[in-house]
Amino acid sequence: MQRVTAVTLALTAVLASAAPAYAATIELPVPGASRAQELALVCNKVVGALPDRCKASSVPGPVVNDEVVLVGVDGAGTPHRVLLEQRLLLTKVGDYVIRERGPARAAVGLVPDSDPPNTKFGAVVFQGFTPGNRKLGARLTLDAGLEAERLPLRATVSFDGGDGPQPLAPGGQLPGPGTVRVVLENRTAQPAELPTGSDADAAVLAGPLDLALRTAKAPPGPRLPTTETTLPKTLDVSGPARRQGTQSVPLHISGSLRVTGAAAKVTGPGVTALPDGGVVAGTLTAELRTVELAAEVDGAGTLRLDLNVVPALDERVLAPPRDLPSWAAWSRSKPPLAERRAALDLLVATAATGARASSYSPYLGADLPGTGSTVFRYAFTPPDTVSAARPVLHPRPGPIAIVLAAVALLFAAGTAVWRRS
Repeated sequence: MQRVTAVTLALTAVLASAAPAYAATIELPVPGASRAQELALVCNKVVGALPDRCKASSVPGPVVNDEVVLVGVDGAGTPHRVLLEQRLLLTKVGDYVIRERGPARAAVGLVPDSDPPNTKFGAVVFQGFTPGNRKLGARLTLDAGLEAERLPLRATVSFDGGDGPQPLAPGGQLPGPGTVRVVLENRTAQPAELPTGSDADAAVLAGPLDLALRTAKAPPGPRLPTTETTLPKTLDVSGPARRQGTQSVPLHISGSLRVTGAAAKVTGPGVTALPDGGVVAGTLTAELRTVELAAEVDGAGTLRLDLNVVPALDERVLAPPRDLPSWAAWSRSKPPLAERRAALDLLVATAATGARASSYSPYLGADLPGTGSTVFRYAFTPPDTVSAARPVLHPRPGPIAIVLAAVALLFAAGTAVWRRS
């Protein structure tokens, strides 16, 4: 009897020593960190913040929030007009107050028999009662000068007809034969401190990684998974630590560059040639943040820029090792320690991407539960609107200095993990 007991205890000790111990818990990046910092600046009374821009929304249930951000650029690619078309569907019964912090210059209703939102001190407010299927919508005019620094994509356009690069004329007008260059830059990158560990359970990692992979393979559009939706908020690991890195949001780009009035040949990464230009399809990632598209034209004409930009996940990055069909299959393959550590860092990075993407989708930052999508559409602004006068915003040195000091304090305290570009 004593021998059997001894053998049992020895076997138990061997099994216990063989099983990995995940004694620590790490917290994955959350969208709330980004929103908290934005609120800290927007609602700072020291710089004259107005209470209406700091109040929270109140809705009876989930809201479908779909946005299209219309970015009209001038001949150099600089945003000249930025409109946001927002459509909301309230799915539960009750009173609602939806506050978008903006800032917006004006609002026009998009839904018949529905009042447009109120705009006050830049804030946008929808208010009323929903029977359970209330549709709301508005076209908001934003300040192009401010939004130019917030948009996830920068476009730079130049024309060289032999006298050196210069901007195009308003509306994308081409003065004659030459080469047009369109440079697209992903501007979502920022420094980030991310949690990590020396090991984690492969089976625990596999589920959310497979979910992220399915999202990456699906047509782009819906908001990315986050720790507030489908990704885990915490993970049990061994050897918890922190690592410094750079985090960005992959941007899926689709659309076309076409020329009217002249023959054109468009070349560049992800371009499929057309008789009058080319179709563009590709993704700007952390590794490939900038691409250049070139259009050779044989005479005067007009360049038609039509690009859709959507935050996305990169399917290539999320592919399981060893060409396995899924992360579930990977977890069953008894992966080595190096692969488990890499999978842990990949899941943390995926959560960080979703958190960072919340700065752009939803774009106006409404604190609403539910789902939705955000698409950015870039095109040349028509010539008549480019030449129209635009109010000039005059900076106030005192408040600006105070805001900069506040930002510095936030970073020094280690709370500024996420910020807008």
